[in-house]
Amino acid sequence: MRVLVDISRCQGHARCEDICPEVFATDAVEGKCVIADPQVPPGLEDKVRLAVRNCPEGALRVAGDGKGGA
Repeated sequence: MRVLVDISRCQGHARCEDICPEVFATDAVEGKCVIADPQVPPGLEDKVRLAVRNCPEGALRVAGDGKGGA
């Protein structure tokens, strides 16, 4: 499973980082989403899906998770 961010849509709400700081961070300059490694570590899939669903701008998406991700 991979998680992707459309940085042009990200507004820096940081809900993703609040929900799953193991995968998401914010850029120190613009405050936008940073994903150090888009390959989601085992055991964090549910937290990542929750973070994706909670992005108010729809800037995050999951790919290749077998659960309807694009």
